[in-house]
Amino acid sequence: ACVRVCVYMLLAAAIPLGLSLSPPATSASALSTRDACLLFGALAEPLVHLDPEVGACCHSACSDCEWRLPDGGYRFDVLKATKPKWVPCYLRRDFGDERGCHEPRWASALFPGGGEVTRAQFGEALAGLGFEMPMGPRGSVGADGGMPESAADALWAWLAGDGDALTPEGARTRLQAMAEDPQAEGAVGEGPDHLVWKEFAKDAARGGRWSRRTSPRHRAG
Repeated sequence: ACVRVCVYMLLAAAIPLGLSLSPPATSASALSTRDACLLFGALAEPLVHLDPEVGACCHSACSDCEWRLPDGGYRFDVLKATKPKWVPCYLRRDFGDERGCHEPRWASALFPGGGEVTRAQFGEALAGLGFEMPMGPRGSVGADGGMPESAADALWAWLAGDGDALTPEGARTRLQAMAEDPQAEGAVGEGPDHLVWKEFAKDAARGGRWSRRTSPRHRAG
């Protein structure tokens, strides 16, 4: 039995996220890769607002760009894609100019009044978000049948733990905890700005961060 488990772990580690191979759902494996994709497609969008201090930029990665960083990267004000690509990890960013204000879909839909919600309210709002195939997962996933209750349960467990209610700030903190570097300052010093598929789905197929037995440990602030 030990040999079989070890072989499976080696195979699973070698398979890129986005493929459908995953162990049967159990209490230690609460979310399939497909369900993770459905959640990501519901929460993600093709736009994120980053640094309002960045001025006009052609986004062409010019070598002499004034917004280039010492490590070769760039500071950006707004990022756009043709399909949902990022889950924004902020509640609202207002640039106060022609670039406008951005409130993530998940923040406005899951917390319409800006206050805390119950598990029932959360589930109803999550189902209403709809689904669009996002960038990141391989292949194509259909959302026939809507959002599985097991997926909603897993997301609530990660965001709220055993709590009876969830606040927008609590949800943001837990989404930021999924980032590759949860302690990153982000563009404006508020923590990680967004999640991509690889971060969101990390360990989903093997019941890692998405295990229902995982309880969140909210950071101060």
